[in-house]
Amino acid sequence: MNARERFLNTLNYQCVDRRPCYLAWAWFDTLARWRREGLPADVTDVHEHLGVSEYGYKMCNITPAAGVFPDYPVQTLREDEQFVYRTDRYGRTVKEFKDHSSFPEWLEFPVKTGADLRRLMDEHFDVENLDARFPSDWLGQIRAAGERGDIIMIDGGCYYWTLRSIAGIDGAAYLLYDEPELVGELFERYNTVVMEGLRRAVQVTQIDIIGFGEDFAFKNGPLISPAMFRQMILPHYKKAMDFAHSHNIHLTWHDSDGDCRLLLPDMLSVGVNSTCPCEVASGMDPVDLRRQFGRDLRIGGGFDKRIIPQGRRAMAAEFARLRPVIEEGGYIPGIDHSIPADISYDCYREYIDELINATAWV
Repeated sequence: MNARERFLNTLNYQCVDRRPCYLAWAWFDTLARWRREGLPADVTDVHEHLGVSEYGYKMCNITPAAGVFPDYPVQTLREDEQFVYRTDRYGRTVKEFKDHSSFPEWLEFPVKTGADLRRLMDEHFDVENLDARFPSDWLGQIRAAGERGDIIMIDGGCYYWTLRSIAGIDGAAYLLYDEPELVGELFERYNTVVMEGLRRAVQVTQIDIIGFGEDFAFKNGPLISPAMFRQMILPHYKKAMDFAHSHNIHLTWHDSDGDCRLLLPDMLSVGVNSTCPCEVASGMDPVDLRRQFGRDLRIGGGFDKRIIPQGRRAMAAEFARLRPVIEEGGYIPGIDHSIPADISYDCYREYIDELINATAWV
């Protein structure tokens, strides 16, 4: 079997020769630590260097430019000994550490009021010329992905993600309450691009996965209420999934950090049947999720990264705890998000050994 077949069969609870796994990415200061601890300086792909790339999988996202388009100009504004200040593609002013990885500090957002949102939509969310949102080599990308055996994914929606990216978490909350019609128009424009991407894609390829990326939760629950989610976002999910189902596409890959359990029943009701990376520190434990939602919910990630520095015995015990859902299927095991710098190179290699051992549990 190839990696694509293993991935799709696992999510469909079908037979595989071994499980695929989620191979996380390392922060740049994690890589700097590992190079001090023995990783060769010229290595750019850690998993290829460790000989385990074939245990992962590759997704090719063929989505047109559904969000802010064109991008805002990325510019460095100034820097000092510790920080660099820049504008990013969403028009935000951000402050970032120069010597280690972390989330940036967002100092200013382009949208603070309804008038700002109207202006941004006029300048960056025009949906009259949808052709412009498709890369000139879009068909070539699809052909190349098919030749590589990649999993073909296309966007089903990043609605809260987009609003939060242009207005911030606080700003998004106020706009959802104070300017629901404007936000609704923003989401409708985004959905217009999503649906055009779906319509064009099914004519030229077999889509494997409908992708969603929201990051609409934090440690203690969603950043948007279930009622607001049902009113503002879920109808767009349903529209995309109804189209997908009509073309025999039934798998999704929904990405959100934090605890999104309150939103999962509504997501499942329209066919959005997955969640990752399942941050265990936020209560998103794969064993509990399977117990609560059954086989309808597919799961990715879910191995508690805080356990890795504790050593091989602790890691083996955690994989043993996860073994029932690994064996059952519908679950792609892996570290719950990215790899922080408190994980040593030796500990990570031990983790990879245990992860690869677990792929034999079929």
